[in-house]
Amino acid sequence: MAVTENTYTQSGSTTNYSFTFPYLKQSDVKVTVAGTASTAWTFHNATTVKFNTAPANGAAIRIYRETADTNLSATFYAGSAIKSQDLNDNFTQNLYVTQESANEATTATTTAETATTTANSATTTANGAVTTANSAVTTANAATTTAGNAVTTANSAVTTANAATATANTASTNASNAVTTANTANTTAGNAVT
Repeated sequence: MAVTENTYTQSGSTTNYSFTFPYLKQSDVKVTVAGTASTAWTFHNATTVKFNTAPANGAAIRIYRETADTNLSATFYAGSAIKSQDLNDNFTQNLYVTQESANEATTATTTAETATTTANSATTTANGAVTTANSAVTTANAATTTAGNAVTTANSAVTTANAATATANTASTNASNAVTTANTANTTAGNAVT
């Protein structure tokens, strides 16, 4: 794959950045800083750009070639001389445009594959979340059933306890009556003896 760009990450106060790709015209060389096109630079020499002021620390810098593809570099007319340099420039222009297109296609494919992988991972995570949610619903439903059973058992226990209390109260009353009767009988027996 032909080199059509160079990338850097700004650190410190660097203003000069070199690039390694060939170009036909200086106007074909472009620069972005943090993903935004920049015109705040000049050519320091044929293979180095110089920023007017250093980009922000940590900014992504991309220097790339974008060969003009609207018109051919040279146009030929009937009866005019055909220069080898003009032919070479036209073929070089076509070569550069093809290289740039191929690199952009490769980048787009890589980006699409990464997006697909990310989407598949997100789908797996979402499916896991759905499974977990369904399990939580099942657990919650079981807890609701258990709680309902516990309420029923507690209500039954309350009823049983109330019945036991009533029985105990009746037994206590009967015992009190028995004590009274026994005391009366004792008194009556005492009187009879007297």
